Amino acid sequence: MRLKERVRANMKFGFAKTGLVFILLAAALTGCGSGSGKAISSSTMFIRVTQKDHSEDYKTKWIVGYNSSAEDVQEVQIEVDDDNLWNLIETNEEYFVTYEGYENGRYVIEQINHPGDEDPLR
Repeated sequence: MRLKERVRANMKFGFAKTGLVFILLAAALTGCGSGSGKAISSSTMFIRVTQKDHSEDYKTKWIVGYNSSAEDVQEVQIEVDDDNLWNLIETNEEYFVTYEGYENGRYVIEQINHPGDEDPLR
């Protein structure tokens, strides 16, 4: 009987491990804990960058600009998650930008190109 008890205990432990792996996988796939929330909008426009800035600890970087093809000038702050990308963006330059808006009020760049760039995927 000891053998049957060991087999049952090992099976219960195996089910527990499988359940834990399933929960962690589901959390990762749904973005649980990412802090960015759910994207609720996506916008694409030509933007003239007026300033670049960052938090004191450099963990959050953003650009500020306005839609250069609109008559009404309304500045928007868009976060840039990629450090290398943030370093390449220059103020007083125009870019073709796609960004997403999130439930928590953040805007984050998804794609950026320089107008007239023949190879945007360099």
